Amino acid sequence: MSNIKTTPIGTTMYPWLTQPDTQFNPEGVYHTKLIVPEDKAQEHIKTINDVIAKEIAKQHSNEPDNIKAIKRAPLPYEKLEDGTVRFTFKMKASGINKKTKQPFTQKPVIVDGQLQPLEQGKNIFGGSKVKINYEPVGYNVSSTGVGCTLRLKSVQVLKLVENSTALEGFTPVNEEDIA
Repeated sequence: MSNIKTTPIGTTMYPWLTQPDTQFNPEGVYHTKLIVPEDKAQEHIKTINDVIAKEIAKQHSNEPDNIKAIKRAPLPYEKLEDGTVRFTFKMKASGINKKTKQPFTQKPVIVDGQLQPLEQGKNIFGGSKVKINYEPVGYNVSSTGVGCTLRLKSVQVLKLVENSTALEGFTPVNEEDIA
């Protein structure tokens, strides 16, 4: 059974979906934040919390005599004051597979509203309306603690926003208006 989940329609924030972000990781990371209404986010919040609970239960079963508090990693979502929830999704662009020791490269599948591949050369900017397929994966790392990451799989772009913010505030001007 597939563990892939699909978000409701949300608004992208700081998306790096068509090319990887290499600023802090030379191997590259595809990532975005997605803002959705809180009432539509509840199913996904429950899924994330269940994944974390399973990781905590696994930790307790592995070390039943260890009664110290389990360290918690930051959540991959945040409830905002305006009644929305901001989720964080990530996908490594390249690396070495831990099991096979083979190098890999990957990128998210990006389609439009009709499930056709997004046109080459299009960039997805903040404010785009999308749905995201992701896989919630639990982890337990001593440095960060027990948590859940949302592994980006694919994106359906329903309303594409391209570099419109660079021109915000401008209006067409006639020569007579320039004095």
